[in-house]
Amino acid sequence: MSEIEVDGYYKRQANDLVNLLFDKEFLNKDLARESLDWLEDYIGFVLQSQANSAAKCAVLTARMKQ
Repeated sequence: MSEIEVDGYYKRQANDLVNLLFDKEFLNKDLARESLDWLEDYIGFVLQSQANSAAKCAVLTARMKQ
């Protein structure tokens, strides 16, 4: 994954999701904090990328309707 700055909103969403997965024991309790941090960064990146893509698609769709 490239070094793209992820917005705080998506970082918080990713953190909440990873915490939930960890608390509900979907993730191995032996995972290192570094691994959980990487997972949070990756999920935040994916969430932000999907939101950005959806916004660009909405703009493109609006332009095509004109």
